[in-house]
Amino acid sequence: MDATQLTKSDVPATGGTTVKPGYQTTEFWMTAGATFVGLAIASGAIPETGIWPKLTGLVVAAFTAMGYTISRGMVKRG
Repeated sequence: MDATQLTKSDVPATGGTTVKPGYQTTEFWMTAGATFVGLAIASGAIPETGIWPKLTGLVVAAFTAMGYTISRGMVKRG
């Protein structure tokens, strides 16, 4: 196959290695765990007194998910 027949999916990411699917990365599982715990605190499944721990859990879950999404986008962009 010559260079004119390559598609974006055929080209490896920077560094000459291919990009692993997201669910196969440690980053994904750490993000999933942090998001799950944050949502559990925000929903009241993990008992906390007051509104601040719940609000903090919600904000942490949201920022963690956004950070992962941005990070994966940058990795795929190369």
